[in-house]
Amino acid sequence: MTKKLLIACKNLSKTFSGLDEPIISKLNLDMFEGDHTAIVGVSGSGKSTLLHLMAGLEKASSGQVKILDQDIASVSQDALGVLRNTYLGFVYQFHHLLSDFNALENVAIPLLIRRESYKQAFKEAEGLLKRIGLGKRLTHKPSQLSGGERQRVAIARSLITKPKCILADEPTGNLDGRTAHFVFDLLLELSKENHSTLILVTHDNQLASKLKFQYKLNQGKLKKM
Repeated sequence: MTKKLLIACKNLSKTFSGLDEPIISKLNLDMFEGDHTAIVGVSGSGKSTLLHLMAGLEKASSGQVKILDQDIASVSQDALGVLRNTYLGFVYQFHHLLSDFNALENVAIPLLIRRESYKQAFKEAEGLLKRIGLGKRLTHKPSQLSGGERQRVAIARSLITKPKCILADEPTGNLDGRTAHFVFDLLLELSKENHSTLILVTHDNQLASKLKFQYKLNQGKLKKM
């Protein structure tokens, strides 16, 4: 069965003022439904920038990004927001949870944005948090959770909408080794269950090796490992 092309980058470039060379240079990459891909590179190589370009969080200097054949540069900001909320999930190195909300509320928010009922949103959020071992931490705020627990809540929040694609930017970079591998394995397991595409940015070659496809980003170019 032919897999659907989910994200396509064509001749993608990004240059920041003050830099002599583009951080992303005429880069081409196709991400298909269900692919699990790692992008590795040293700090400052442009890994996070590439993810932001894919999601339309930053504008390309030149080239094109398409999500499900829609050129994201040609749609309105409102339409792009809907596209992200419908198809993409984000996990970052720093959890970016809302400090005034507890774990249950943080995970339910994406569903509430989709205008699901409070009852349904909180039911789904509770089920997912219990699934990842946080059933006793539902009413705890981020400040009351450990680093690993906060990151698990962030993963639950990114997966609650069952996104077509998960963009993970150093999701374990702020955790100790044992916790990092536990959180990563959880992310991989849940993405497989949802048949989600996973794009992981990491400096950890050991984690990257667990994914089917691996690329190294160097001088703005991707090379298969």
